[in-house]
Amino acid sequence: MQQLQSRYKWFQTFCRLRINVILAIALLAFAFTNTTIFLLVQTPQNVHAQTAPALVKTSVAPHQTEVAQPVATSVATSQNTTSQSVPAPKPTPTQAPTPAPAYDKVSITSIGLSSQFVTLGLTSTNAIDVNPTLVGWWNGSAQPGNPGSVFLDGHNPGVFSALPSIQVGAQISLTLADGEIFNYTVVHTEIDQLVGIDMNAALSPYAGASEGLNLMTCVGTYNWQTRTTDQRFVVYAVRS
Repeated sequence: MQQLQSRYKWFQTFCRLRINVILAIALLAFAFTNTTIFLLVQTPQNVHAQTAPALVKTSVAPHQTEVAQPVATSVATSQNTTSQSVPAPKPTPTQAPTPAPAYDKVSITSIGLSSQFVTLGLTSTNAIDVNPTLVGWWNGSAQPGNPGSVFLDGHNPGVFSALPSIQVGAQISLTLADGEIFNYTVVHTEIDQLVGIDMNAALSPYAGASEGLNLMTCVGTYNWQTRTTDQRFVVYAVRS
């Protein structure tokens, strides 16, 4: 019995000793692990603190984007210190709006007429040409502001449909492409037969005036053989 009790005490002592040894090994392992983790965490932070470049904001011209630009930092190495910079973006050029085209214009407020007029010459039959949609200025007549008579023509029906209703005293304005304006006052109107019409009178200032403006359009009965009417309506105006 005593022998059995002695063995039991020895077994208890052996177990306690084994547990203490295991606990000591566990504590050493825990301390070693914590130390290793601490060193691993501290090392990248120190490297980052030494090499990371600082960023500052730079002022740019209007319509440019504000960018972050790295500040050149010095690093103690065996090589020379270098610096880098990022160029600011260039502003995008804006295209200027296309100006409206300028042209010569005739205006007669009393009959509601406002039209561009274009330059015309002669046809193959030696007649003054007519533009199909616009008022035409015959280039063999005077230019606005010069001595002589400016001659304009147009179709009726068409751009000159209202011309036969014009009255003496009506005002006519010619506005050139450069903005210069010439004003005329109607002094006479007449209807002439196409056959035998006096074109010299139709192309001359009325009653010996220095500067005139004459306008002509078709009236009367349409002739299907000649493909035109048998009369012409002529307006005589002088420089105001």
